[in-house]
Parts: sequence; C-alpha cells; structure tokens
Amino acid sequence: MNARAQKAFMLNFFLDEGLGPQLAEAVRLVTAESTLSVLHTTNEPDEEKREMPRFMDDQFKEQFRMKRSSFEVLLQAVGKAISGAEHHQPIARVSLPEKLLYTLTLLSGNKSFREVGETFAISKSSGHEIFKWVTSGFAALMPCYVKWPKDNACGIKCSQLPGVVGVIDECRIPLKLPVREEQGHMQYASLALQAVCDERSRFLDVHIDVPDNQCSVLLKSELFERLIDMEEPLMPAEKHIVGEMTYPLLLNLMTPYADNNGELTPCHIRYNQAIHLWNAPAERAFTALISRFRRLKSLDVGTMEVASIVVAAACMLHNFILDCSEPIEDSTLDYELLPENQNSIVFEEHGLVNWDHTAAAEKKRDGLVAGFIQS
Repeated sequence: MNARAQKAFMLNFFLDEGLGPQLAEAVRLVTAESTLSVLHTTNEPDEEKREMPRFMDDQFKEQFRMKRSSFEVLLQAVGKAISGAEHHQPIARVSLPEKLLYTLTLLSGNKSFREVGETFAISKSSGHEIFKWVTSGFAALMPCYVKWPKDNACGIKCSQLPGVVGVIDECRIPLKLPVREEQGHMQYASLALQAVCDERSRFLDVHIDVPDNQCSVLLKSELFERLIDMEEPLMPAEKHIVGEMTYPLLLNLMTPYADNNGELTPCHIRYNQAIHLWNAPAERAFTALISRFRRLKSLDVGTMEVASIVVAAACMLHNFILDCSEPIEDSTLDYELLPENQNSIVFEEHGLVNWDHTAAAEKKRDGLVAGFIQS
C-alpha cells in the first residue's frame, strides 16, 4: 500500500467506523479540506482499497496504547480545547485525528520520526512540529486529569495505616543525550518526575524538574509549599501522604522511623512496614507510564523544556486512560524499564529539621504507632 492510500485508509477508517457519527461530523469540521479530499480520490484501484487492512480493537490498543473508545473521548477533549482556534493548528493538511494518532505512535515506541512519518505520510520536519504541538496540548490538559481529590479520599487496601491519601515518590526519566539547561552551564542526563499516587496508581500531583542528587525535588515543588501552609492546609490534620526517609516528616507527610542499631519496637516496625507497602502503587504507576510510553525509556530531546512537556503529556495520558476505565494490566508492565532512584540521602542529613511544626508531626506519628499497639 503506498503512503497516499494508507493515509486515506486510516483517516477514513477512524472517521467512518472507529468513531460515532456525531463525533465524525465534529472531526470533519476541524479538518482541513485538503486532507479530506484524500478520502474521495478515485485514482487508487478498487482492488487495493479492498485489500486495505483494518485495525481490530486489540490491534488498535497495542498500536496507540488505548482502546478505540478512549481515543474517541480524547479526540473530543482535544477538539473542545481548541474550539474556535482550529486555524492555529500546525500543518493544516494533516487532520486532528491523524495528529493525535501520529503523536501516540511516537510516544508508545522507539520508532524515529522518519519511520512513523512514512506510515502517516508526514515529513520529518512537519512531524516534529506536530509532535510538539500535540504534546504541548496534552500537557496543557494535565490539570484537568492530574488533580488533588476534593474529599481527600483515603486508600484502605495498601496497608493498615489510617488516613493515607497517597504516596510520594520520584522517578528519573533518562535522556538519550545530556541536555544543557536553558540558562546556565549545567548538563543533565535525566529528568526528575515527582508524583503523588493513590492506591490505584493514579497521579494526584506531578512535579517535573531537573534532578538533584543532594536533595529531594520536593523542596522546589508547589506541593511542598502547600504541605507547610498552616493557614490553608492541603489536608485535614488526620490525613496525610506517605514517603520514604528521603522526604521530610511533616504534619501531612508521614515517613518511617530510622532503625538505629535495631532499636525499633515491634509497633514501630509494623508502622514502617505499613509505610513501605505504599511504595507499590507508586512503582506500579511509574512502570506503567514507561511501559506504555516507551519513548520515556530514553527521551530524545534538545531542551529540558521539551523534555518536561513530553513527560507531562505522558502523565496526563496515564490518568486519562485510567479515567476511561482501562485499568493497568499486569501483563503490560516491564519493571526492568524502571530506572533506579538515585536520590537515597536521608532527608534529616540535609540539616533541614527542627521547623516550627516538626514537633506536631512527630506527635502525630507517635499516635499512629500507638494505633498498632491496639490492633
């Protein structure tokens, strides 16, 4: 099948068979006439058209990392977001569905822009422009899908520790080549992705920053400011997120006790174990993110800004897919892809302790330990 015929097939299939009639009409309204004219060409032999392959539902999901029905919802969301500004789309001859499918194909694998471009009949230069535009759009939609639960709903399946809204952890996204920061002379070989995850491995908060092996990126995040805000606290005093000892002990962030020479009591050990059990949802979320969007395995970008946009886009899509009732499937997880967390310094070693509210946090943690005496 030549590129023109394949392009005609893909757009025709997703408009006429893959999408509902109302959505197909909406897509046609935001699609350039020059692209739609390909659908009605009479230059291709009828025999070739009859032999065109069709994506089955499982093939669609394998190729684009979501069900066809989820893609329909995604197309609606993006179409609504750009409503009234369709003329600002880059490369007008390429329709909105094609732009999204092209970008999802790039995110989901290790194929080059040239290889994916051959499938979609899109040049490398146009492909870069489309990829940046679509990922920027996904990143702009992230606050709609990655947001703190209004009711601070607690997880009850991970451990016996009460009041846990989620777990905070960090993942390093490797860069294919070291990237120099926009202002300065530092070069970075990875990008730090900090996330708070609930027990479903859904992102509640995301912060993307340059890595710091000497200190947690939490200190540079908006989440940290919200956690230490005593006037307008992020959560009620009885609720909290949990994290390992690389994070500070705060009123709404519970961490394990340090085991100095095996002096912990059985209750303290049970409390620590309850904290550690919450690592699983975070590890599962990061693994699902990289397993689904394998371009993150070795991100090939020219600037840290673009890297941050691509990672934010992937995080948005991760939650979007979960919201479309597509749970994480164990068979799709490749834990070997998960980079090792390089930040292993105990937070107290930074000297950032003895804050005004440290005593209240310690008292709360002691109370949680006491709960294990009674259970």
